[in-house]
Amino acid sequence: MTEITAHTDFIQPFQVEGQENGVALRGRMVRLGPSLNQALAGHDYPSVVSRLLGETVAVALILASSLKYEGVFILQTKSDGPISTLMADVTSAGDFRCYAIFDEQKLSEIMAQEGEPTLMRLLGVGYLAFSVDQGQDTERYQGLTELAGTSLADCAHQYFQQSEQLSTAMVAMAEEQGQVSGALMIQQLPNESGVVKEDEISEEDWRRAVALMSSVSPRELLDDDLPAADLLFRLFHEDGVRLYDASPVQNKCRCSESKVRQTLASFSSEEMEGLYEDNKISVVCEFCKTGYHYSREDMASLRETL
Repeated sequence: MTEITAHTDFIQPFQVEGQENGVALRGRMVRLGPSLNQALAGHDYPSVVSRLLGETVAVALILASSLKYEGVFILQTKSDGPISTLMADVTSAGDFRCYAIFDEQKLSEIMAQEGEPTLMRLLGVGYLAFSVDQGQDTERYQGLTELAGTSLADCAHQYFQQSEQLSTAMVAMAEEQGQVSGALMIQQLPNESGVVKEDEISEEDWRRAVALMSSVSPRELLDDDLPAADLLFRLFHEDGVRLYDASPVQNKCRCSESKVRQTLASFSSEEMEGLYEDNKISVVCEFCKTGYHYSREDMASLRETL
C-alpha cells in the first residue's frame, strides 16, 4: 500500500469485509487541510460559505475518485437562496479547484435572523449537478438531483437513490471556518459480471454498515492527527477493513495567461469595447483570484499576433 505520510489532503480507498454472505463493501475517505486553505485563501468568504464549500470539495473528490474518467469531474449547486452556487471540479489527476457565489446582504440577514439556518434555507430551491467533461470529442455526462436534506451528502445520496447505480451512503463535514473538511462513502460492490443485484447484501447488513460509517464524529473525521487507517479500524474493526493505495490531492487552478488571451481574442471589436474600464481590461479568475490586466496597446498587439 502506498504510504501517505500526511494526515490531510488524500483520498484513501478501502474495503469493508466480513459480511455474512461474503459480499464486501468498497469505500473512500477524504480529508483536506492545507490544500483547502489554499483554495479558500483569496476569497474572504463568510465562515458558513467556507464550511459549505469545504464540504462540496470533499464530496466532489470522493465521487470523482470512484469513477473512471480522463478529464474533469464537476459538482455544483444552482439555487435561488443566499448561497446560489457552490462549485468544485476535480481532474483525473486529482487536482481540484472551487468557488462560491452568494448574496452578502441576504446571507447576513438570514444569519442574523436564524443564527444557524438549515442547508435548504441557505441554498434555497435548486439542484445539485454532477458532470464529467472528457474533452471536445466526447459527450458530457450529466446527472441532476433536487436539493433536499440537511447536508450536501444527503443531496448526493438522493441522486444515487433515484438512479440505477450502486447502493451508496456518504457523510461529509467541515470545520466552521473551512480549514479542514472530510468525507466518507461506502458502496455495494458489483459482482464478477459487473452487475449489482439487490439480494447480494441483506438490508440488515447494509443498514449496519451505514450505521457504523455514520457514527464517525466530526472530531474523528477532521482530526489531522488521526491517520486514516486508525479511524477506519475504529469504525469497521468488527468486520475487518482492507486499505488500498492512497492518493494525494492538491489545489491547482487551470487558468493561464494564454487561455485568457485566447478568450479575449474571440470577442468582436464591439464586444471588446464594452469590457474596457479606464482604458484597461481586467479579468479575474473565479477560482484562484489571479488577475490579468491588459491595456489598449496590449489588446492591439494581441490581435496582431493572432
